Amino acid sequence: MKKKIGIISLLTIISIIVIIPKSYGALNSKPTTKTDGSNVLVNTTVSNSYLLCQQMTMNGESLYGATVKPHLATNKDWGAVSYLSNSIYGTNTAGKNTGVEVTINGVTYYSTTGNASGVMNWGKNKYKTLYTQTAGLIDNYTSGNNNVTELYNNRDTEYVDFINPRTASLTIGMAMQETSGKLGDSFYTGTDTSYPSVVRQGLFGGNFGTFSNGGHGGNAGGAGAAYNYVTFRPVVWN
Repeated sequence: MKKKIGIISLLTIISIIVIIPKSYGALNSKPTTKTDGSNVLVNTTVSNSYLLCQQMTMNGESLYGATVKPHLATNKDWGAVSYLSNSIYGTNTAGKNTGVEVTINGVTYYSTTGNASGVMNWGKNKYKTLYTQTAGLIDNYTSGNNNVTELYNNRDTEYVDFINPRTASLTIGMAMQETSGKLGDSFYTGTDTSYPSVVRQGLFGGNFGTFSNGGHGGNAGGAGAAYNYVTFRPVVWN
C-alpha cells in the first residue's frame, strides 16, 4: 500500500511540473525621469554597467538560479538586432524601429521575431533622446580611465569587442561604418583614447575614439562616464 501511495505521489509531482506554464521576461532600460539623473540605469559608468549585467544571476537578482549568462550588449549583439529590426523579420526597412508587438503579462513589447523569446525594444533610441553603452573598447587604449576598467580587463573574452577603428572591414556586422547614414543615424570613429568606449545612438548611430557631434551624452558615453542620458542594455545568450 505504501509503495502505491509513493508512486501516486511521484506521478502527481511530475504532473504538476509538466503543467506549470513557462515564464518569459523582457528587459528594457529606460531613461530616468529624475532631473538629477540618479536612476542607476542611466547614471553609471560603462565599467559598472558591465558588472551589473553579469551580476543579474546572483542571489536576490532577477535571474538568480538561471543557467544563462547575462552580459552588457556587445556591438555584435547590437548589429544583429539592428539588421533584424529593419529586415522582413522586423519593420521591413520602414524605419519605425519597432517590430511586431508582443504582450507578456499585460505589457506590450516589440519583437523582431514575433514571439516572447525574441523581445527587442532597442529602437526607442531612434529619437536621439538616449545613448547606450556597449561592451566595446578601442584597440589602442591601454590604461588611465577607471570608467572602462572592466572592459579592458575582459578584452580577450567573448563579452567585449576590442575594436580596430582604422579598418572598417573589421567591424562589418556591428552596424557601424557600413550602415552609417541609414535612417538618419551617423556613426563616428577615431583613435582618441580619451573616448575609448563605444556608445550607440539609434540603431545605426554612435561614436568611439572621437569627440563626435552627437552631443554631451554621446561624448560622455564614449569616455565611459556616468551621465543622465547614457543607459545600457543587458543581453542573454548561451
